Amino acid sequence: MNKKLLAAAVAAAVVAAPAAFAESTVYGKMHTSIDMYDYDGYGNGNGLDNWEVNSRASRLGFKGSEDLGNGLKAIYQIELQVNSGGGSDGQGSSSFLGKSSRNTFVGLAGDWGTFLVGRHDTPAKMAFYAGGNERLGDSILDLNIGNNLNGTESKNAPIGVFHEYRADNAIAYVTPNFSGFTAAVAIIPGEDSDVSGSRDGIADHYSAGIMYKGNGLKVGAGYSSYDLDGPGATNSDSWEVANISASYTFNNFSIGGAYEDGSNMPSSYTTGNKDNDYWAAAATGKYTFGNNAVSAVYTHSKREPDSCNNGSNSCDTKKDGWGLAAEHNFSKRTKVYAAYASASNDQDGVDSDEDNDAFSLGMIHSF
Repeated sequence: MNKKLLAAAVAAAVVAAPAAFAESTVYGKMHTSIDMYDYDGYGNGNGLDNWEVNSRASRLGFKGSEDLGNGLKAIYQIELQVNSGGGSDGQGSSSFLGKSSRNTFVGLAGDWGTFLVGRHDTPAKMAFYAGGNERLGDSILDLNIGNNLNGTESKNAPIGVFHEYRADNAIAYVTPNFSGFTAAVAIIPGEDSDVSGSRDGIADHYSAGIMYKGNGLKVGAGYSSYDLDGPGATNSDSWEVANISASYTFNNFSIGGAYEDGSNMPSSYTTGNKDNDYWAAAATGKYTFGNNAVSAVYTHSKREPDSCNNGSNSCDTKKDGWGLAAEHNFSKRTKVYAAYASASNDQDGVDSDEDNDAFSLGMIHSF
């Protein structure tokens, strides 16, 4: 009798378990590439000429929700960077799990929208991606240079010129969808108070974005203000950056463009030298046929300091880049691709230009 009761209890637990975890999901992406670099200049002016295997924003995540009644639910997400290449993950870690977490937060959601607290993309970054111009994201065709506020180029995105920022300590609100329109706002406490003690408010940094999707059109516009009054700063101004991105899909074609404008951009986060203006633009296109697609990207950017000493880092710097990629989708979750990207950097007062070229063979599997 006891055995029968035990068997029934085990069976009931097995049946009940899926229901208990029905609102929790394990997901991720493995994106690994074989890359060849031929850089005239990278990091401290040093060249780069070698083959590498790289993990490209591979990730492992857990997300879910709990129904709290009356249309209200609790939500959470934990997303970790994964090193799928086996070597360095590009963030200073050679372990399987990288040093950086991705969007990781807890919050509440309902018909009124979503409120969340934690590490999350700024609304300006959300708006940029909503424009649909990342044709082969996280590859050498990626348009962004990551959480890099001083404009230093990324080796793994040689033609990237747009700034994106995933903020710690974000307090954000996202509206529900209104006929294709969505908006988001976020405030970010400084917490890392500077030497003058002025960066200690609840909204030392802030960002806003508005997005639209409908009838083949995608549009996003965003704005962010960052208080970068760090050690050695000569003023208390913030770096302000605005961006707009849009694309249109018709039949098998998609075309788009993006633009970013920044004022008081820091040349270095630690020195506080913030007298740079910066702008960047991109044109993108993609053609899909069957399970295949080809993409093309062109980027241009310019940094303009207030003053320039010939041959120094303070002079105007222009960057032009372009890239091509071909991909084959085995399924909705698995694809392979080949990509080539080339970028040239031209600095006033410097005799020689820098040309950087990269070739990549990659595979992406999402789960």
